This record gives sequence, structure tokens and C-alpha cells, in this order.
Amino acid sequence: MILRAIAPRIFPVGWPLAWVFGYYRLSLPAGVASILALLLGALGTIAGLYLFVRGFHLLQQKRWIEDTPVTKIAAAAMGPVKVFGKATGPYTLLSPLANVDCYYYRAVAWNGVDAQNEQELQGRATEILFTPLFVEDETGRLMVDPRGAEIELPSAYDEQISGSSMTECSRRFLRRHGLSTSGGTTVSEYAIKPGDPLLVLGTLGEGRGLGSMADAAGVGHRPAYLSREAADLQRREELEAMGIPITESAGLAANGDSVFDLLPRVTLQAGDNQPFVLSRQHPQRMIDNLAGRSTLDIWGGPAIMLLSLGLLLKWLGLW
Repeated sequence: MILRAIAPRIFPVGWPLAWVFGYYRLSLPAGVASILALLLGALGTIAGLYLFVRGFHLLQQKRWIEDTPVTKIAAAAMGPVKVFGKATGPYTLLSPLANVDCYYYRAVAWNGVDAQNEQELQGRATEILFTPLFVEDETGRLMVDPRGAEIELPSAYDEQISGSSMTECSRRFLRRHGLSTSGGTTVSEYAIKPGDPLLVLGTLGEGRGLGSMADAAGVGHRPAYLSREAADLQRREELEAMGIPITESAGLAANGDSVFDLLPRVTLQAGDNQPFVLSRQHPQRMIDNLAGRSTLDIWGGPAIMLLSLGLLLKWLGLW
């Protein structure tokens, strides 16, 4: 996760500076120069290789999206599909950071500190919860099993928080994962809200036992969706943390269970060796975005690797 965040930013800043130091290496202590060459050279080689491999993965994903036409839900056949509609469902939960009604959220805390041993952590706090999620167009709706999906969503919440700026909801989120609430922490949250445009690239297959946590406690090691009662309890806990009086009218937002089939014969889900993506982008915009990213990674990755190897050879006196 750390490499994924750092790699795209290393080349424009780190390597030009490294080569500046390379030409003036006599002004640096020998020990510092060796450590600098080893660190930047090794990191650059790994980052360049990672970007190169990721570029081909993105290119493969782009071609798969291009080759799979958008299908109306009523005409979707078993197998790989691409559908575009809006997110809907029988009831919602309340996200812990942005405090928005949603069917799905993924909240992440970065650079936290372990509350028990005071050791710094990187990306250790990750929380994913969801209620029954459906994608709907003018021809019908399909249930989406979001487990294992790549989430391409804009962040609903992305802040650097500390003890003074931390809300009670944020504190509870960090405490649930054993992170300190006294130091600075970067938190991000991604949510699928009612009515959001939703592009689903996945596999339409037979339902694999997706159910609520109360009904399907043994669905592998991955979480099932929150039942209506669990979602209502989660909402009330968040409202309490926000200091909002809990009344009957403060219950979960709902469309009615009778409208939705919570035990469908088929669901949109992860397939074998097929991309599974949930995105709010229009299909063509996603294709253009993947084309740009794959080109940058495929060409930029080897460039970073060559510069890094050159830096190592220069400091070692072999070039």
C-alpha cells in the first residue's frame, strides 16, 4: 500500500534531486553518499518494476472494458458483464467519517500510532461495511456482491486529523482498531450513496450464499452485509457519537424490503481471472483514464529503473 502511494510521486521529485547530489557527491560525507545511493537506487528499481507491471495490468483492464459493451440489466447474460445504472437498496447505514447515508463504505486510517505499544503503523486501520447493494437501470436491477471489488470512487472524506480536530465519530473509529487518538492521523473514506451513478464491471453468476451477518456468519472470512437490525444499531451508534438525539424518526433510510429480492438467484460478483470494479465514472471516461495511466506506467517505470541503476553505478564508481 505504501509503495502504491509513493511510486507515482517518486520520479518527478526524488530522482532529479538524486542526480544533483550525484554530480556534487564530493560535498557529501562518504557514508551519507553511499546510503543515499543505495536507498534511492533500490527504491527506484523496485518502484519502476512495480509501475511497469501495473501498467500492463491497467492496459489489460482497459482492453477488457473496451471489449465488453454496456449491457442493459434485463438483457444481461451469465458471465462477464458491464452494467451502468444507479445505486439503490432496501436500507442504508451511516458512514463513520463523512457521516453520509450509504450502502457501502470503506474507511482507512494512515500513519496512526498503536495505542498499546506506541509503534507507528501504516494503513493498519481499514473498515468495510455494506448493506444489500443493487445497481438499477430502466430495465431492472441486480444485486451486487462487493466483496473483492476494486473500488474506483472519489473520497467522501479525506482529512489529516489530530486530537484537537477529531470528531467523536473519528475517535471511535480509531479506537475500534487500536489506534491512538492523540497524534496526527490521515483518514479517508469512500462510500456508495443512494442514487450514485454506478458502473459495475464484473461477472454475473449464481448467488454464492450472500446474506446478512446474522444469517451467513460462515461465508468464508469475508464479511456479509449488515442486516436491517444491525444497520439500524450502527446508525444509532453514529448518531449518538454525533450528539444527535435518537428518536424513532432517526432510524435508517429505507425503500422497503419487499421491493428487493435479498436472496437472488444471480448476483454481480468477482469472477475467476476477470476484473471486478465498482466505479462512479462513465465507461468512456474510465477507458480514457486507464489509457493515460497505463501509458505513463509502461514508459515511466523503465525510465525510473534505468535512472536508478545509473545512480547506483555512478556512486559505485562503475560508470
